Amino acid sequence: MKRKGMRLFFIAFAFLLSIFSVSLNEENIKAATSGDYTLKIGGENTDTLNIDGGNYNITGDPGQTEELKLLVINQASNTRKFRFDVNTAYTSDGGTLSYNKNKVSDPDLKIQLRSLATPKSAVFSVPGNKTATLTFKVKIPEKSYEGTIMGGVTVAPYKEKAKGTVSANGTLIKNKFSYSIPIQIKQKDSASPEPKYSVRTIKPALVQGTKGQTQGINVNVHNSTNSYAGSLTAKAVVTKKGDKSFKIVKDANSQNIAPTTNFNMGISWGKKSLQAGNYHLKLTYKAEGGLKSWVINKDFTITNNDAAKYNKLAGIKPNYLWLYILLGILALAIILGLGIYLGKRNNNNNSNNGDNNSGNTTRRRRR
Repeated sequence: MKRKGMRLFFIAFAFLLSIFSVSLNEENIKAATSGDYTLKIGGENTDTLNIDGGNYNITGDPGQTEELKLLVINQASNTRKFRFDVNTAYTSDGGTLSYNKNKVSDPDLKIQLRSLATPKSAVFSVPGNKTATLTFKVKIPEKSYEGTIMGGVTVAPYKEKAKGTVSANGTLIKNKFSYSIPIQIKQKDSASPEPKYSVRTIKPALVQGTKGQTQGINVNVHNSTNSYAGSLTAKAVVTKKGDKSFKIVKDANSQNIAPTTNFNMGISWGKKSLQAGNYHLKLTYKAEGGLKSWVINKDFTITNNDAAKYNKLAGIKPNYLWLYILLGILALAIILGLGIYLGKRNNNNNSNNGDNNSGNTTRRRRR
């Protein structure tokens, strides 16, 4: 029974090795990058794989499997463990492509690239100043689809403490480095749909400003198609209905919106406090060279409760100057009114006293 158990163990181990292999290159590495390690694409171009652009571009028939190679270069002198993950692409709230989530949620996302990879994740070791070559597989979906499925392979140190650095203002910043290489999958002869951008919701929130978190709004931008338009510029203009003097403008460059994704674009109110009212957003995206553009218009409302809540969270104290002015005007009006009233009453009293005195004098003269 023990021999049978050992045999099953070795069979399972061999199967895992056939799925995910790590080989070591004895060549010493002298280059240096942040985190003391770096990634590099291995292998060569094939009929279905192009790696010239620094990422894995796969174009093939439905159901076809492509073998990919990744070099992990450990530039530290000690042996280190790393975690390998193949993930689906999404758009971060900063408007950049990201690959660090094992599961991406979007109502229009039908195929997760992570589900097409074998293996999806693994932990491996690399000796100091050596290179490990990782081999994994990605399968083109059997079901036909239009556009591009995007994701990436991410490698990060496994269970290492974050390294601390001190910023210019004396703040301790702890960094955990991870690196990713994008993966794009297309089916041969499939159509490439145009991006379809929309704004799902606009909500008051704390957003990142130039000096930390401030009051503002989160604009949830959505791309509902398997399309990627490359680097975009964005311009958001917020106006308030009934107030022509109110205008907030945000410009953003190098925006990269992944296929079938949604993310929050934060728009800071700056030094202005949130005020209740009805607003309008005009959001414009332009592709490089300005050949294509997309314009999105959306009305939204800020309530008194939301304005008060996020102003308070941002540290903005309510401005009661208008109330003080109104109370001052009311007090002045009361004082003036009281003065006029008392003045008239005194005049009436004096007049009545004068009339009484004159009457008494007349009667005395008749006697």
